[in-house]
Amino acid sequence: MVTRLQLAELAMSLGIRGFGMPGRALLLVLNYHRLRPAMPGWRSQFDDGVFDTDVVTFQEQMEWLRKETEVLDEAGLIRLATGAVAPQRRLHTAITFDDGYVDCIRRVQPVLDALGIRGIFFIPVQMIESRRLGWWDLVANLLKRTTKKRLVIDGQSYDLERGFATSLQSLLNRFKLEHQERTNTLLEKVAAACEVAIATPEEQDAELMSWGDVRALHAAGHAIGAHSLTHRVLATLDAATQAHEIRESGRQLETILGSRVRSFAYPVGGPQHINADSVRLAREAGYELAFTFNTGIGAVPPADRFQVPRESARTLKILKAKAMFPGLMRMHRPPPLPVEALA
Repeated sequence: MVTRLQLAELAMSLGIRGFGMPGRALLLVLNYHRLRPAMPGWRSQFDDGVFDTDVVTFQEQMEWLRKETEVLDEAGLIRLATGAVAPQRRLHTAITFDDGYVDCIRRVQPVLDALGIRGIFFIPVQMIESRRLGWWDLVANLLKRTTKKRLVIDGQSYDLERGFATSLQSLLNRFKLEHQERTNTLLEKVAAACEVAIATPEEQDAELMSWGDVRALHAAGHAIGAHSLTHRVLATLDAATQAHEIRESGRQLETILGSRVRSFAYPVGGPQHINADSVRLAREAGYELAFTFNTGIGAVPPADRFQVPRESARTLKILKAKAMFPGLMRMHRPPPLPVEALA
């Protein structure tokens, strides 16, 4: 079966510039986490899945976006989303990065600054404060370093020899989807099964921005947004804990930066990772925008400012396909969300 993306790529190869939704203003918010060096075969000692593209491709993407779309900073995006200004072009875009990796200051900021683009960088406060990487990186690191061919964790078997990627994804999905009471010791169980120690504080520290880096981004004109305190998946938490994660992360960032924090990004960010409490609490916390992930292309103004969709684009071709052929892509419609946290 031919996918929508393949249809868009075929259209581009035939020289077709775009079709599908004439006259309708659209919003494509791009979400990244890390950029890898443009070196064939390069791999991280941590989670390769959060390296969205390489730095050369990223620069090509940003150059194309600046030429072909209206690239918005946070303030411009808020004005457009609230209806304070009318859309100026068919397609509006914005650039966001999650999780506070050191790549943001070393590889991302030079590209954006050179092109006059201002991004939004979503910071999980306790990861930067404690200098501790997220569970996704630590689990990937353990699995890469173990000599075990098969792991048994909580009675479930993981075949690393025949299915490393599947095993890693299965473990990460447990963190994303199971109630936090069932995952609060899971990392230690993985380390024990691997018979490998969790990455050292020095190894983790080297992958993250410092508070000085975060302040430097802000001083250069980039927006800093909240991404919860601990990056726990909100739908796995009760409402009171969610409220603390959402409100306190913004409050602490405001103290660190000395300025208002206007945007929030839900950790992980898929519809299954938030619930109705998450959206309500982001609104009540005083944010002006809240962002999901891998949820499509949005209309202008967004259907819900507290479920603004974001998309990934690992290659320039994929980015062009999503931007030029929105009629073939997934249009965002805020889904009905569960009221209660995951059992």
